[in-house]
Amino acid sequence: MAPERPPWQRVYVVATAAVIGATCAYALCDWAGWTRLQYDVYRDAWWWQDGPTQKVPINYYGDILWGAGGAAAGAAIGLVATGLHRRPLSPAIIALLGAWALTGAALSGLYYTWNLWPF
Repeated sequence: MAPERPPWQRVYVVATAAVIGATCAYALCDWAGWTRLQYDVYRDAWWWQDGPTQKVPINYYGDILWGAGGAAAGAAIGLVATGLHRRPLSPAIIALLGAWALTGAALSGLYYTWNLWPF
């Protein structure tokens, strides 16, 4: 009989998959010009727009929505994957998932920092 997977490994896989999905969606929505929610503070208006942001409107809310959707999709993938694979994960897989989560956070943060350059 195969050894049972520790419960913390499922939580770890779901959490790291959610971080990976969130950071990918958060950065890709701007880079690829996906449609996202925007808010104009002067007209007090909300709308969905694709492509680059206009000069005044705020697109941050749409970016956050894409990131939340990516996190939900990543968590769902992690749940399905751990449901199908019931054996304990190797230390290499655990380290790889953690490295991808940290790399995704770093790359999406650096992407937005580069877009704001020079501050």
